[in-house]
Amino acid sequence: GGLSLNHLKAVAVAAMVIDHIAFAFVPDGTLLAILLHSIGKITGPTMFFAAVEGCHHTRNLNRYLLRLAVFALVSWFPFLYFHFGGDLAAIQLMRPNVIYTIFLGVLAVRIRRSPRLCSAWKVLLILLLFILSVPADWGYTGVVIILVFDYYYGSWKHQAFAYCMVVMLDMGVLSLLTHPFFGLFYDHVFQIDWELFAYSIEDVGAFLPLLLLSRYTGRHGTSGGFSKWFFYMFYPLHLLVLGWLRAVL
Repeated sequence: GGLSLNHLKAVAVAAMVIDHIAFAFVPDGTLLAILLHSIGKITGPTMFFAAVEGCHHTRNLNRYLLRLAVFALVSWFPFLYFHFGGDLAAIQLMRPNVIYTIFLGVLAVRIRRSPRLCSAWKVLLILLLFILSVPADWGYTGVVIILVFDYYYGSWKHQAFAYCMVVMLDMGVLSLLTHPFFGLFYDHVFQIDWELFAYSIEDVGAFLPLLLLSRYTGRHGTSGGFSKWFFYMFYPLHLLVLGWLRAVL
């Protein structure tokens, strides 16, 4: 059988917890960290896909944007507390969370679809959103993925192809794969930079969401307040718990 939107969100939440546990407690660059962070790459793109589904199924896009803005603010401190290991003195405010990224992505969709704006204004306003997304979790890459999923909405084949292009070009996967051939063509030496490879291999995990999203049935799944609000509530709460554990352990 296929997967409903709620199934996708549940897998995304599980992958997020795995990723954040690795970030908090597993030394960077180890085989275990690479494996866990690769699994963690499922979360962002799956939530971006869910956000686009939300855009198309919400009765009120303005209210949807307001909800994202509110929970981006609610999650701002928990994300910083977690990211800086519970050290309040080290916190830098300009590190927004992924809900902020989703908010900017949905706003970009709203601008792109606006019948009142000419193309030049759309490009300028979306460029401004890209700039605002730079310090955030997933950064402008998240906004681009949301725009791509929306642009090709209704055609999974086109969504998947465009998403793969974003991952390859914007997440360093293409340069990772082509790097040895630069040496081959210019210096006549085929050499793999294992340090670069180890650092970038986690980004290859960004292809994993395709396995999930390809099985999406188009159904939302069980409706109700719990499923609708669960991610919004769980996200800041688990960050506070993990941040506290990082501080005391």
